[in-house]
Amino acid sequence: VLDTSVLISALKTKNPKRSPAWRVLKALRTGEITNFISKEIAEEMQEKLLVIGDEVGRPNVADYILTLVLNKSIMVRPRRKFSDDPEFLKNLRDPNDAKFFDVAYVKKVDYIISENTKHIVQMRDEATKTYRFDGRK
Repeated sequence: VLDTSVLISALKTKNPKRSPAWRVLKALRTGEITNFISKEIAEEMQEKLLVIGDEVGRPNVADYILTLVLNKSIMVRPRRKFSDDPEFLKNLRDPNDAKFFDVAYVKKVDYIISENTKHIVQMRDEATKTYRFDGRK
């Protein structure tokens, strides 16, 4: 599951050839990785990319990134919503990030790819570098 922070990093980078975010997007484009999104994730990506694209003077790049991610991702409808779980939200600094965990949980993904070290990464078990949901990794 790609976090929006990866897309924003790709948009803002000055050197796409050296950018880890652009490497991730290339892997998505070529099918090397599979990404899952929900309606809520797609809406956040669209909102943030288009605004930031205008702010940094790169609206065409923002549109390219958004189109790539939407076309190459698999849409899911998570039934389990961590945003409804007060115990989970207590540990998450930004409740808006719960939607990424919703998708990760329902698809049993191997990774959440993020540059958001303040919110997403702080939820993992540092010893194993994994996330646990209801006793399941």
